[in-house]
Amino acid sequence: MVVRLTEVGRTVARGLRSDPDQRIVAALALVVATLGLVPVALAPADVVIYAGVATGTPTLYSYTIAITVALVLVALHTPRRLVRALLLWVPFLGWVALFAVLSWDASLRTLSGILHFCLAATVFAIGAAAERADRRHSILLWAFAVVAWLQLFAITAAVLGFPLRRVSGQQALDVLGRATGLTSHPGELAKLLFFCGLCALTLPQRTVRERWVAWTTLGVVLLGVSLTQSRTVLAAVVSVILVFMLLELMTGRWQKRYFVVLGLTGVLGVASLPWLIERFLADPGGGSRQHLLTVAWDVIRAHPWTGVGPNSYVAVAGASDRLTASGVPVHNVLLLSAAEVGILGALLLWLPFVRTATTATRSVFRSRTSELAPRVLVSALPGLLLIGMTGWGLLQGPYFLMLALVSGYFGARTRSSAGVRGDGRD
Repeated sequence: MVVRLTEVGRTVARGLRSDPDQRIVAALALVVATLGLVPVALAPADVVIYAGVATGTPTLYSYTIAITVALVLVALHTPRRLVRALLLWVPFLGWVALFAVLSWDASLRTLSGILHFCLAATVFAIGAAAERADRRHSILLWAFAVVAWLQLFAITAAVLGFPLRRVSGQQALDVLGRATGLTSHPGELAKLLFFCGLCALTLPQRTVRERWVAWTTLGVVLLGVSLTQSRTVLAAVVSVILVFMLLELMTGRWQKRYFVVLGLTGVLGVASLPWLIERFLADPGGGSRQHLLTVAWDVIRAHPWTGVGPNSYVAVAGASDRLTASGVPVHNVLLLSAAEVGILGALLLWLPFVRTATTATRSVFRSRTSELAPRVLVSALPGLLLIGMTGWGLLQGPYFLMLALVSGYFGARTRSSAGVRGDGRD
């Protein structure tokens, strides 16, 4: 075993030295690992705790370094693809630059939010530009699959009394009995597993072994989401699977083994009923969401064009609302983005994602592509809308970066499938 691992290591090292594509996909895997497993703050030593889309001060994370490395490699080897992907973000970045000078305050909090959105644009472009280099081996998809398995390992270790990460303080009482894995909250783990599920559905299945890995990884995602007891993400994952199966049936790609997936989904849905009923009985109306929506609309009416500034919603709205000041922003990413960067700014922010979704939808229903990526992306749209309309975490921290990375990657794979036949499911 040691000899084999050594040989594999030498082969990989030779490939990294001689093949630019291998360097790009290695950096891509590093980005996924740092986002999904170790999104660790490196500097400053004391991070300002703030309930926003980013931290209270600009912070260097492990994934910041990984994204920078990937950006350099992609810029060196595929600059045209990188620039083409970044062009989708130029209107929003121009909007941010304009109002950063003319309107928004010059606080470290706002600067942290601006850097967060710039990082999202960068990682979207990296995903889109690196797809060509990753097309043959699908390393990004396999990396997300590994993340799902390692999160399950962390959940199992915690159940056995050996937690790899501890949640402390008041939050520990809030998440009692719910899986957190290597994250700090069940909702964070659930969103991470949602993206892992999309990648599991897109994994190549050319051999029996690959099929087993793909479907068992999807089972891991379903199990993990159920253990987080996240109502929204559980519904989102189930909707992804059901819509995907429906698209497979409509396009004549239905396979008998899909019955196993539907059966597994049904079993886990039934197994989740006890905690679903308990949570709905404890919180049938969604808590204070209606009050938070009212606060957000008030902020948008007061600042319809400029917004209050990136990452500044809680600070500004919290000045007049006690619940918001306690660290509870509006649970709706569209309203939150509109309140922070203005209505037009929010439209520009979501433009690259809408463009990707539109391209995928056209590919599925007009050209009826055999590529998996657009069908999975279309299947994910209802789930993403559900998560985005009932929470704000999809716009925050590494989870917005994951959304950007997967969207850029899947969008590029959708466009590349126009002249390619076959989906690798021999």
